[in-house]
Amino acid sequence: MKTKIFLAFIVVILAALLSNFIFEWLIIRDFDNYVNGVREDQFYWILASVEGSYSNGGWNKKELSESIHWGMMLGLDIKIIDITGEEVLSSNEVMKFLSESMKRRMEGLFHMHATTGSFDQYPLYIKGDRIGILMSRPFQKEQIKEKESIFKRRTKNFLFVSFLIAGVGSALIALLFSRYLSRPITVLKTAAEKIAQGDFNVRIIPKSDDDVGKLSTAFNRMAESLQREEELRKHLFSNVAHELRTPLTILKTHAEAIADGVIEREKGLENIKNEIDRLIKLVKGIEDITAAEASFFAKGNLTEINLKEFLSELVDDMKPSFKEKGLEIKILKEKDTPVAADVEKLEKILRNIISNSLKFTEKGGVLIDYEKIGNTLYIEIKDSGKGIPEDKIPLIFTRFYRIKNHPLIPPLERGDEGGLGLGLAIVKELVNVMGGSIDVKSEVGKGTTFKICLPTNI
Repeated sequence: MKTKIFLAFIVVILAALLSNFIFEWLIIRDFDNYVNGVREDQFYWILASVEGSYSNGGWNKKELSESIHWGMMLGLDIKIIDITGEEVLSSNEVMKFLSESMKRRMEGLFHMHATTGSFDQYPLYIKGDRIGILMSRPFQKEQIKEKESIFKRRTKNFLFVSFLIAGVGSALIALLFSRYLSRPITVLKTAAEKIAQGDFNVRIIPKSDDDVGKLSTAFNRMAESLQREEELRKHLFSNVAHELRTPLTILKTHAEAIADGVIEREKGLENIKNEIDRLIKLVKGIEDITAAEASFFAKGNLTEINLKEFLSELVDDMKPSFKEKGLEIKILKEKDTPVAADVEKLEKILRNIISNSLKFTEKGGVLIDYEKIGNTLYIEIKDSGKGIPEDKIPLIFTRFYRIKNHPLIPPLERGDEGGLGLGLAIVKELVNVMGGSIDVKSEVGKGTTFKICLPTNI
């Protein structure tokens, strides 16, 4: 990743440098075109001035001398040839009529004694009639040439230095930026490798709210999910192994006892059947807890319901079980309450809590109350059962936990031979998934109250 970002920056830098080289070439070319254009314009001015010094079939030497002098000031060695091929006037002759101070200045400026090269010829016309030829060649204008050369050289040096500074600076910036931009990805890569090695405790601190920061947050959620899943898996295997050990040991003991004739065959088979039923119940409990775990990763769909109607249907469905034990179940105050909830999870939560209350209640029954305050839904389930010892309340949501040695609960009802201790664990799991909380208050001999708080969008 870092290499790709760095190479991308380098490509951009090279493109910028190439554009700078093209810019340099365009500057020099435009400068040369400008100089040549100015010289060409000046020459045509001289040409027009020379043609203007001819009138009435003859040359005005004074005006012609001024025109040639003007041309000399522009760095041109000029000769005028008439139509017969005779020389009319030249720069050397004009020099003779100049003052000594002017001669020295002209000589120092143009180095006329060093002028070499052939003349370029330009025909002269007046009203379409040819009147002669202007012959021209440049003086050795060393000072002007040197200035032009210095300008070009300095321009090239300036651009070269700017290219060097820009190139090196851009390369350093590219290196730093590639490291800076790729650092979060490198951190994510390192964290992912740790996850792959089984270290689910690794977390990333998001340092921005951009896509990389959101990716870090999503990675942390994934790591938490994987850590939770791994802990649940280990815990489940440990508990399942523990739960299977007892019935399998009993099965083996009874089988050996029957084989040895220690107990009657019918009694032994009855005991074996009971243990098999217990194993079936254990498998069913494992299926339920697995489904609850699956719901942790699958976000359910929210459905708009009237809580009054929802609870009424649930209570009507469970009433036969309560009547069978001589208990009652009722809703304290029924009022229309629209909510948005995951109906499947909510029903499973309430059924498990009510079933648990039914199991440990011998007289009275279960009362259900509900209320919606703002965007929070409160559901309270209160029973008149045997209650939970205060020191055991923090443990009741632990998987496979069953209250033992309870002074008011006989062994079979404690779950020593019956319940698996999974119902309330599933409840806790589902409440957490729905973003809510559950609170328990209980008093031994008086009953237990479960209070569920769930967010709702209606």
